[in-house]
Amino acid sequence: MSIEVDRRKFLKFGGAAFGFQALGLGTLLAACGSDDEADSNTPTPTGTGTGTATSGATTAPVGGQTLTLPFGADMQIPDPDIMYEGEGCYVMHSVYEGLIDYDYASEAGAFRPQLAESWEVSEDLLTYTFLLRPGVLFHDGTPADAESWIKSFERRLAVNQGPAYMVAGVIEMTAPDPTTFIVTLSEPNNAFLHYLACPWRPFAVSPTAVAANEVNGDLAQEWLKTHDAGTGPYTITEFTPGTGYKLNYVESWWGETPDFTTINITIVPDFSTQRLLLESGEADLTKSIGFRDALSFQENPDFETYILKATSFITLWLNPTSGMLGSNRDLRRAIIQAIDVKSILDPTFDGTVEVTTDFISPAVIPTGVTPFHQDYDPTVLAGMVDSLESKSIDLAYRESGGPPYRQIAELIQTQLATFGLDVTVRGMPSSQMFAMNTGPEDQFPDLMITTWGGGGDALHFDTGARIQLRTGAKPLNWFNYSNAEVDAEMDLAILEPTVELTNAHYTKISEIVQEDAMVFPLGRDV
Repeated sequence: MSIEVDRRKFLKFGGAAFGFQALGLGTLLAACGSDDEADSNTPTPTGTGTGTATSGATTAPVGGQTLTLPFGADMQIPDPDIMYEGEGCYVMHSVYEGLIDYDYASEAGAFRPQLAESWEVSEDLLTYTFLLRPGVLFHDGTPADAESWIKSFERRLAVNQGPAYMVAGVIEMTAPDPTTFIVTLSEPNNAFLHYLACPWRPFAVSPTAVAANEVNGDLAQEWLKTHDAGTGPYTITEFTPGTGYKLNYVESWWGETPDFTTINITIVPDFSTQRLLLESGEADLTKSIGFRDALSFQENPDFETYILKATSFITLWLNPTSGMLGSNRDLRRAIIQAIDVKSILDPTFDGTVEVTTDFISPAVIPTGVTPFHQDYDPTVLAGMVDSLESKSIDLAYRESGGPPYRQIAELIQTQLATFGLDVTVRGMPSSQMFAMNTGPEDQFPDLMITTWGGGGDALHFDTGARIQLRTGAKPLNWFNYSNAEVDAEMDLAILEPTVELTNAHYTKISEIVQEDAMVFPLGRDV
C-alpha cells in the first residue's frame, strides 16, 4: 500500500495520527522537511494502520517545533540488536539507519538507498557489494564507514537476540575502502536484501560508542538501554521506561533538516485517552487509535483519515504443544470449523474486512498460491464437547491490537460458549507475548489472537516462516512449534533462483501448517 503525506498538508493540520506498526518516524519527519510539494510515501511493510491529521495553522517549514505523541505501550529497550517489536519502531528509525530501505512508493518488495547509495549482487546470490554514502557521522562524531559496518554486523551476531538471524549466514565481510562494504554469504539467500530493508534491519552502530561504554564484555548492552549509538536524524536525550522518551534533532545528520527539532513521547495505554489528547491538541501524532475512532474522524472536517490494509492477517493461533488443545489436533480442527468468521469480522470492522481465502497474505505471495478455505461445520465440535475432560479455554488477545482485537476475542468467546465451552478472555501486553515461549508451557494460552502471514519481519515470507514456525525460534514462535519438514522447506526456499520456485516451498509449508491446525487466519488487518 502507498499513501502520500504532503508536507504542507501535514504542517497545515499540525501532525498526523498514523497507526503504522513499523513506520519509521524519522522517515516521516525527514520527508516533512523536504522542499518538494508532495514527496513522502511511507506506509509500513508489516504494520496495521489508521491515520488522522490534527488541526493546526502553519504551512511553511518551521524549525524548532516540538512533536508530541503517545505510545500505547512501553517499547523494549532501544538497543538496535535487541529491540524486536512494533511499538518502538518510531524511535529506532528516528535514531538509527540501515544500508537500504523498502521503497514504499513503488511495488511491494522494491528497495531504495539509505546509507548505501547503491549495491550489486552477484549472480550466485553470495556476494553483496554496497557503495556507502560518504560523510555520514555517528552521533558521537565518528565516521559511519565500511569498517563500522563490519563491527555493526559482528555486534548483532554476538548479541544473538531475535534479529540475529539476519546476519547469521554471513561468512566474510571486507572494507577495501571507507565507502565500500562487501558481504559474502555461506549459501545463496534470496531474502537477504529483505532482511536489510525490514524495520528490524541491521543498523549502523558506532563501534566507538560501544567500546567506550562496554562493561565486562557486554557490548554496551546496559548503556544502550537508555542511550543510542546511531546515525539517524534524532538522538535519545531521555529514556524512562514506563513513562516516556525524548528525542532531539542532530545537526550533523546528512539529510535534509526536518521541521521538528524535538520529539516527546509519552506512554498512554488507553486508546480513549489518546484520542482526547489528539482532539485537545495536547498530542500532535498518535501511533494508533481504535478502528471506530478512525471512522468517526472521517466525519470531522478538521481531520484527514487514512484506513490502510496491513500486510498481515488477524489470526487465531491454537496451542499445538500444551494444554487441552496441544494433545488433540482433532479438537483444534473442530474449533476452526466451528467459528463463523464473517459474523466476527463484519460487526468488528463494519464490513470493511473480508474473510480471507489465502493462507499467506497476498502482500507477500500472490493470491491463490497458498489457498485457504475453512470447512465450516459446527456439528463436529458439538459432537466432541461432552467427551472433553475439561471445558475451560484460555483465550488471549494482543492488547496492542486495541478494541478490535478485544471485540474479536469476545465474539469468539460467545460463539464457543454455545457449545458448552467456558472461554476466559484476557488481554496480553506485548512484553508478555514476547516472553511467552521462554516460560513454562503450562502457562501458554489455549487460543491467542494476534497476526500472521504478512512476511513476519519483511516483505518476503522467509521471515514469517523463520521467526514464527522454525524450531527453536524466539521470541515469535509463540508455542514452540516444531516440524522438521517445515524447517527443511524454508531452508530450500531461500536457495531458489526464481520467485515461482521459492513460492512452491511456501505452498508446501502452508499445507503442512494447515494440517497441523495451529494457525487460523481470519481476515487482512487494517
